[in-house]
Amino acid sequence: MSDVPLSRVPRGAATETLSSQATRRAASPTASFERGPGTEGPSLDSFGQALVETALVLPLLLLLIVGLFDIGRAVWLSNTLATAVREGSRYGVVHGALSGSPTGPGAATYTPPDTDTAITAQVRNYATGVPNNLTVQSTWPDGNANRGSRIVVSASFPFTPILAQVFLGGGLGITMRSSSTLVIEQ
Repeated sequence: MSDVPLSRVPRGAATETLSSQATRRAASPTASFERGPGTEGPSLDSFGQALVETALVLPLLLLLIVGLFDIGRAVWLSNTLATAVREGSRYGVVHGALSGSPTGPGAATYTPPDTDTAITAQVRNYATGVPNNLTVQSTWPDGNANRGSRIVVSASFPFTPILAQVFLGGGLGITMRSSSTLVIEQ
């Protein structure tokens, strides 16, 4: 039949019946928490350990996630500001001294030394999502808005990360700036 050797266990040596196990469990108040060899599943100690580990790691994980969100927000705002400034300088290039609605020195929309309301409106129009305290400056380094002259449009606003608002009361702020220089073609 089979080649498995059989051994004899003497009576009373390491034998326990099901009824004696039940009696022992009923007698011990902690019997339901005892684990024998080969039993599966987590113990109550491991649940407590997991709770402590979660309590230690969760704040750091949330800090990291909010920090990454802040960095993404700063990059997005910087890119939006650069696009808005580029569009403002483009508007100034197209609306030089010879156009039907000129900008710059001598135009009705220009206020010396560095404000042109038409260009400022154009920059604000393209600066979607940028805070309202946006400062726009338009300058003409060559002193006029004629063909071949340069126009410089720059804008800036204060950026405060969410973490700085929460933990430092807004004490840590960064000024985001962008500038564009183009040559007037019309």
